[in-house]
Amino acid sequence: MTHLQDFAKTIWLLLGALSGWFVGTFKPTFPLLIIAIIFMVYDSVTAYKLSVRVHKSFPEKKPDKPKFSSYLFRKVVSGTMLERLILILLAFLLEKFVFIHVSVPLSYIVTGVICFEQFWSILENESSCRADDDGMVWRVLKHLTIDKTARHLEITKEELEDIIKKKS
Repeated sequence: MTHLQDFAKTIWLLLGALSGWFVGTFKPTFPLLIIAIIFMVYDSVTAYKLSVRVHKSFPEKKPDKPKFSSYLFRKVVSGTMLERLILILLAFLLEKFVFIHVSVPLSYIVTGVICFEQFWSILENESSCRADDDGMVWRVLKHLTIDKTARHLEITKEELEDIIKKKS
């Protein structure tokens, strides 16, 4: 019985040491990770808001009421978010251990690219499925970004244009 207890203590000791090393090594990346997480979560929120607008505009094509499901959010967290956070950590390792003689803030650059991608997706979500009288900002953004309405309805862009023409 004491061998099992000693083994458990050793495992906990190793896990504590490993987590201490992780926190000590990656502490400079924590603000970057938090910023990236905020952008990714807000992108999910705007995608949900787009689903609500699509449901209101096309109830016959999207009869199910949109909901912020834990399954879809788990998919974002385990897929998109995890991959991008690991990418930031890998960029930091390159910055710290490979590019030691060159001052390249690679983790900041990677975080900036990730946040820009999420920001662009947020703009696409916010500008999609808007009426022309919703405001000039949305009209300009509609011309600059991709309209995600068809993707939410799971139809082609041409089919969406036909539906909009029939409604007019």
